[in-house]
Amino acid sequence: MNANDLRILLEQTNDKFSIFASHDILSQYELNEAELLNLIRDFLNDEEKMRLFDYPHFMQLNGWLKSVIIALVSDDNILLQILNNDNLMNIFAKYQIVDIIKKMNDSSKKQLLHNQEFIEKHQIDDYLLKGIIASLSDEARTEILQDKDLITNRLHLEVFQIAELVKGLPSEEDKITMMKEYKLESYLKVDIIKSLNSNRRIDILLKEDDLSSRYHMIEILRSLNIETLGNFLEQHRAFCSKHNIHPYQIICALDNEKQKDFVTKLDDISLTLNEKREILAMLNPDVKQSIDTTNFPEEYKSALSIQTDQYYGIVNIDFERKLEDYRGLDNLMKINAEEFTQEQRIKFMKLCDICPDLRVNSTSFEGFYSTASEYKEAEEWITSIISKLNPEYSKAQKMAVIDNEIGKKISYSPDFDTEVFDDEDSRALWKIISSGYGVCNGIANVEQYILNRVGIESEMVGSGTHSFLKIKDIELPLANGEIIQGNTILDPTWNLTSHRFGARPDNFCISYEQARMHDIDSEGKDHQCHKNDEKLQDATLSLDDRSLRELFKSVGLADKDGQFPIKKFIELSQAVDEFFADQPEENIQRQFLLLKKTCPEFATCQNSSMKILSNIVLSNENLKFNKCIVNRVYDRTDKEKKPILYVYIDSNELGQKFYFANIDGEFLELSQEEFVKRFECYDEDLKRDKRT
Repeated sequence: MNANDLRILLEQTNDKFSIFASHDILSQYELNEAELLNLIRDFLNDEEKMRLFDYPHFMQLNGWLKSVIIALVSDDNILLQILNNDNLMNIFAKYQIVDIIKKMNDSSKKQLLHNQEFIEKHQIDDYLLKGIIASLSDEARTEILQDKDLITNRLHLEVFQIAELVKGLPSEEDKITMMKEYKLESYLKVDIIKSLNSNRRIDILLKEDDLSSRYHMIEILRSLNIETLGNFLEQHRAFCSKHNIHPYQIICALDNEKQKDFVTKLDDISLTLNEKREILAMLNPDVKQSIDTTNFPEEYKSALSIQTDQYYGIVNIDFERKLEDYRGLDNLMKINAEEFTQEQRIKFMKLCDICPDLRVNSTSFEGFYSTASEYKEAEEWITSIISKLNPEYSKAQKMAVIDNEIGKKISYSPDFDTEVFDDEDSRALWKIISSGYGVCNGIANVEQYILNRVGIESEMVGSGTHSFLKIKDIELPLANGEIIQGNTILDPTWNLTSHRFGARPDNFCISYEQARMHDIDSEGKDHQCHKNDEKLQDATLSLDDRSLRELFKSVGLADKDGQFPIKKFIELSQAVDEFFADQPEENIQRQFLLLKKTCPEFATCQNSSMKILSNIVLSNENLKFNKCIVNRVYDRTDKEKKPILYVYIDSNELGQKFYFANIDGEFLELSQEEFVKRFECYDEDLKRDKRT
């Protein structure tokens, strides 16, 4: 017998439920799942459908089939009874329980949303709870969202889930109120604001405090229709200027139709010629091809013909076209100039004059930009170094000169590890050279770039806390006349102080084994600054002391005996110390003068000067202090908090002394009261002092 036979029986029977309740009767009919469900739907009321689960043969059905039977129930009171039947509910997954709840009316849903015990018992998570709320009517959903304590403290919805629910509210007033009530972050507000009418979107934009990111502001502007957008750009130029928002940044991400619409109105919108050219240059390729340029001025045509990278929003430079075509498009230029040929480099220098506000980056540090003027200044310095290299020099000799020149030119960023430290300033290749300041990976990048220009192959290697170079396949001359070839390590950052003060560079052409030995301090702690077994196990070459001195002597950086200039400085410092052994105040002042004479810029190359002061100048035999601190502070009146080198001495003979280096490179003494009143320590330095 089949489903039709059973249907006939049910139609002829008054007690229809008894047939479903009898396993013996049902088993006589060959029913598939769909046929059984259809019969239950057609012949049983809601209460009877629920009673089916009192019988073992229905309880033994699979979970999906049971959930579909429950879905056939329309009476909320019966559904609530089902939901409170633990024996039945325990066989359902939580998402199936939520599907039942979504069928119910608003009153029942709200009742269950407030039932903490029910939610916890069935482990209904925030995602599913958000789905229940979303299934409420507009009025009920608004009411639930107004209960902030319920939403955040009991239902524990995530902020992005709250934002999605707020976006779906029918009332714009409610959306705005709840954005503030829940204190949503700028990125969460964007989609909500985009769902408002144009006037409200603009009002919120102009309040400024509601959106912290210019990218979010741009996204909202893109959502405006073209007429409204054009009016905004005309009427609110000050706003756009304040937030560094350029019209092309808005237009470039619009779809083709909106871009075409904007172009037709381009001459009716009060924008500068450069702004219009930027927009035309950044149009989608399909849009550019579709534009009738018959009546276009030449400035428009040249902008349209420029190739751009739509993803990054930048111009792709073509050195074969007239460079003048790029005039005024500075904002679109973020140029990776690290791998230019000499011919391209010369042309790019000219382009820097045409587009002085373009930005330059390098392969190693995308997103860290140098200016056009910094690029030109740095390249002129690099060219001057390369031009001075004797063509007969070996690669090792060239490397010695270049490493020394970098040490003379660049200092470690004096504000590193402070609250005012700027990553970009210390890692942008040409900016480092121009400013004279960088950190390890930026300085290593500078040296790698210059070495590559003279044909020396290297790889930047990091340990996790430090960066330096592995020099590849280089020939190194030994003092005994032998030539060795292979890989070695050069750490330009750790050589800065040596080169600045004319000392032996201890981190020039060393093996990995030696580099790791340098990582261990006087107390035996291994700082692992050079640890990278995978990349450095083949860096086995090293120059012994005699060979290194011979190499630097061959390029004029050590004397005929292989002695470095710092030897004379040390001898003079010791002589001053002996001569003024009984006059500690005069001794200190003379040592400061000697430091200035040796390195007139000592006040600006602070990290190197600190080491020389601590290890040589103030460590002489007759300068024994109870305490001596060489560090940095900043002037309380300086908003930029630029670091200032200072020395603090606590001596039995002199008491407490404070000295600071002024802009003229002189150490001036202040009383403790005056020093504390004028200078302030960096917060980060104070935190480190507390930790140590």
